[in-house]
Amino acid sequence: MILDLLTEGRIAIKIKAANWQEVVQTAGQLLLVDNLITEKYIEAMQKSIIENGPYVVIGKGIALLHARPEDGVKKLGMSLVTLAEPVNFGNKNNDPVKIAFAFGAVDDKQHVKAISELSTVLMADNAVNKIAVIEKPASILNYMEKIIASENYQK
Repeated sequence: MILDLLTEGRIAIKIKAANWQEVVQTAGQLLLVDNLITEKYIEAMQKSIIENGPYVVIGKGIALLHARPEDGVKKLGMSLVTLAEPVNFGNKNNDPVKIAFAFGAVDDKQHVKAISELSTVLMADNAVNKIAVIEKPASILNYMEKIIASENYQK
């Protein structure tokens, strides 16, 4: 499921970002280019962080950027940005962010399996640090695919 949503074209490697707003903008643009969201959704992701704080920083070095489906999601999709230099979002426990996923879902149910698979990947041994240094989008997808396949094999 996650590998259907995250394509090579929606992965940006070693992006230079001066602040969290630029991280959100870059990750959102990858969804916008594929016509999965509207520009309004990028603004909503930023507004959500401003209003609710850095709750999107879900673990050490990782952000899961999102907003409400009605804020401009056209179709389910995901993007990934790895950062040349980690960026602080203001989360004292989990900053700085090394990798950021942007996620757009059209409803509250459609994305559950994808988020479950993403959590499987991110809980793998040292996954955030490994993803952060991979040089090619295809290699990131291969790495994630191996983890998911391994997890499914163990079930």
